Amino acid sequence: MKEKQKLEEQISLILDKAKRSLKSSIKEIEEGNYDFASSRAYYAVFYAMQSVLLTQGLTFSKHQGVISAFNQHFVKTCIFPKEFSIYINRLFNERQIGDYNFVSNIDEQEARENFRLAELILLSIKQYLDKSGFIKK
Repeated sequence: MKEKQKLEEQISLILDKAKRSLKSSIKEIEEGNYDFASSRAYYAVFYAMQSVLLTQGLTFSKHQGVISAFNQHFVKTCIFPKEFSIYINRLFNERQIGDYNFVSNIDEQEARENFRLAELILLSIKQYLDKSGFIKK
């Protein structure tokens, strides 16, 4: 298999996982599980960032590595708007609350906003990858 085909396949698999995570997020909102919904929204973005970083030959084992590299290679270079950095930080923090905090809770409005932000970022990354020729036709 050619390298480009291999890369396209990897990106496709990761984006599929991102789409499933986003779908899970809305399902969790509908069931009233707002912390889980926010966590899944974050993971949709995390997977999408991983997919676009692959186009630069970059992989990271830690969340902060993925976030920092995405900001460095795609936000600071104006490929994506600087607001994405703010949105991603919000999603990461909400995921931390949703997964690890037993005192603070995420309400429905916050969870819906997290879903909206994740959907926006995922769609933008998919459009970039498609326009750049990294999504299999």
